[in-house]
Amino acid sequence: MRRRPARTSGAPQPALAGALLVGAAGLALSALVGGRAAAASDGDALAPAERAAVLALGPWPPAAVHDARNPASGQPAGIALGEALFHSPRLSPTGLRCASCHEPWRHFTDGRAVALGVAPGSRNTPGLRDAALHRRYGWDGARDDLAAQSLRPLDDAREMPASAAQVAAFVRGDATTAARYAQVFGEAPGADDAHVRRDVGRALAAYVETLSTPPTPFDDWRDRLARTGEAARSDAFPAAARRGLRLFVGRAGCVACHAGPAFSDDILHVSRVHSMAAPGVPDAGHPGGPANAFRTPGLRDVAATGPWFHDGSAARLCDAVRPHADDPGRASPELTAAERSDLVAFLRALSAPAESAEDGARCPRIASSPAPP
Repeated sequence: MRRRPARTSGAPQPALAGALLVGAAGLALSALVGGRAAAASDGDALAPAERAAVLALGPWPPAAVHDARNPASGQPAGIALGEALFHSPRLSPTGLRCASCHEPWRHFTDGRAVALGVAPGSRNTPGLRDAALHRRYGWDGARDDLAAQSLRPLDDAREMPASAAQVAAFVRGDATTAARYAQVFGEAPGADDAHVRRDVGRALAAYVETLSTPPTPFDDWRDRLARTGEAARSDAFPAAARRGLRLFVGRAGCVACHAGPAFSDDILHVSRVHSMAAPGVPDAGHPGGPANAFRTPGLRDVAATGPWFHDGSAARLCDAVRPHADDPGRASPELTAAERSDLVAFLRALSAPAESAEDGARCPRIASSPAPP
């Protein structure tokens, strides 16, 4: 279910796309493996093209990522400062914290369809784990720097608004925070409010870089495949999940966008899911790009971070794996209820532990796929 890649002026703008993709992309791979896949319904006997596609989804975890542009990145003191700021109710005069929406116990999401700061938002709160691996941030891919993205809630009047003067006054006025700032950046917080605010973003980014997802049942199975060349049976990665994996890399075409170890191609795509932004206007997605262009989210931890899509409109993973890519000229494959259930089983295996209210549930039959608006 490949989405039509969004085209923007100038150089390509890599980012992540907005949904769990089931569609018509990956048809070439599907053609290579279709016959063999049908013969091995439990996913144990992999064709060469399938094996290559599966191995490309790892290994995990990756090496730690540090930002050479950020003096706080990878520095223990910088990470500690960022963590303190992330949880501080004094960073914003509203009393809201970064952790108010990115709750650690909820896997750094909030469980809501759309974010709620000082006012309701219009987009789903994305999880923060594995953010260091991405190159653009926000559902619309409007930021290409994690430090800048970390300050975005302070810029938004609906989230936890705070001016540069307010942020800098807090850093300078709190003795512990000021001392930590000096340790990280080599000088006390000065009179330049914008400079202090920029460093706050850098410290927040240093902390967010450390938020990663652990290895999953899929990773254990995939790593064994890489070592031995054999797709062994595994109670932790059951037959339904293995069948879902084959669909994911084959006929369903999910891997066309959810590619690589982070399960994202870092590219903007046009979504068939249309939603509204305040005050009742269409959410256009990426600024300056084609309408309704959003980034591909990674799928690790996906079972624990619903609701899904940029507007939180998919309340169940079964809903999220319905076709929703705007790919003119290609029909998304019609998946049976059993196939969708297998895809969901695979997605649950990308969480560690696999957490979902849908564990053991079967996806309902749908008469037909929704037509694009």
